[in-house]
Amino acid sequence: MTSPARILVTGATGAVGGAVLRRLTAAGHDAYGVSSRGGRSPRQLAWRIGAEEAPDELRGPWHVVVHCAADTRWNLTEEESEQANVVPLRALLKWLDKDTHLVHLSSSYAIGLTGSVEPTSPRAYRNTYEWSKAAAERLIAAEYARADIVRFPIVMGAREDGFLDRYSGFFWLPSSLCTGAVPALVGDKDAYLDIVSTDDIAGHVAALVEGGRPPGARLSVLGRHAGAPRVAEAFDTILDALNGWRAENGVALLEQLPYVSGDQWNRFYLPFAREYLDRAQLLRVTAFQAYQGYLSVTEPFEVTHTVEPVTSTLYRSIRRWADTHAAAARRIPRAWRP
Repeated sequence: MTSPARILVTGATGAVGGAVLRRLTAAGHDAYGVSSRGGRSPRQLAWRIGAEEAPDELRGPWHVVVHCAADTRWNLTEEESEQANVVPLRALLKWLDKDTHLVHLSSSYAIGLTGSVEPTSPRAYRNTYEWSKAAAERLIAAEYARADIVRFPIVMGAREDGFLDRYSGFFWLPSSLCTGAVPALVGDKDAYLDIVSTDDIAGHVAALVEGGRPPGARLSVLGRHAGAPRVAEAFDTILDALNGWRAENGVALLEQLPYVSGDQWNRFYLPFAREYLDRAQLLRVTAFQAYQGYLSVTEPFEVTHTVEPVTSTLYRSIRRWADTHAAAARRIPRAWRP
């Protein structure tokens, strides 16, 4: 594509959307961003897609629209998840010019429990987020076939310094380790935990933009495949990053938590412990249960684009989280005594 292209990035104040917008701007494109509340820059506008008309400033044509906007929460109802992740996409597809190059950001986990986005039943997925991302991919295939779909797994910050526009999702884990709200690591320590950096995603999107609109549907899957960290390696890295930061700041070091399998936890530990948990512990443990399926992946994701090793990026991202959430990172874990 001849630069500069006029490009719109949705979800532009999020962890991934922010990185994509910066990369495209740095490449010399005429890039704008939208999010539900807008941003500080005049080029970051407020637009609740699907709930209101687009602002006048967003009149086309657009050469490329990169759809990063999503609600990644796993505890939404089916209706809430559809309203968050499918309805806005449907509205966006109707708004797009037929010649616009759509780059839709999805999830490696959109293939759910069957390895495919085709099942329509929520029971084919671990949670409603996966289900809604699969529905979004099916919608694009049906209504906008000349598009790029980019799937990726768990996201960490920039490779250089771990920076993220928003530390959410997976970052409940360092917070929980520092408070002692999670009593054990529930999962298979030899399972794969595939991770990418925002740099990997932003760089790939920029390459797709430069390459131009595909003649049909084009799927990219980013990740490390068999080179992905194992759960034990990833958790050791997280603990090392936290304890390095805590040592430098005069805070007592965290201890390594034991591993228990999901079956052991759900059948023997949790039923007996539940009545003794306080509200904060119960909330954390319930949230942790949602991750069990992701910490027991024994077969690596098939990928089309292998990213560079990510262990050092994970370390820097956790350190950067601690720098920006110092009060949480300084917490002393409470003893977990059911």
